[in-house]
Amino acid sequence: MREYEATIVLSPLLEDQAVSQLVEQVSGLIQKSGGEVTSVGQLVDKRGNVAAVTENWRARKLAYAIGGHREGYYVVVRFTSPTGAPDELERWLNIAETVLRFLVLRVQEAPVAAAEAD
Repeated sequence: MREYEATIVLSPLLEDQAVSQLVEQVSGLIQKSGGEVTSVGQLVDKRGNVAAVTENWRARKLAYAIGGHREGYYVVVRFTSPTGAPDELERWLNIAETVLRFLVLRVQEAPVAAAEAD
């Protein structure tokens, strides 16, 4: 199993409940593919720090307009899964109408420095 992170930008026209439902669908798709969701959150500051959703999702200003939208909901999903699951997730995100943009990356472990290994 490998670790992945999906960052998804959703339409600002969605309500909190619709955002939560989409996150549940993504989580269900990952689990159906044999993976496990380790955390779900949203970007909370300009440096891209991620925080768990406590009450409400918050739309953020985009750097540039996407599909005529100047704001969007950022959703970050961290998960472990077999190698084929991210492909299925990307296919599903491509056809989801409320998804403006997404990026699924494999999380690489930081290399251990030679001094730390001794």
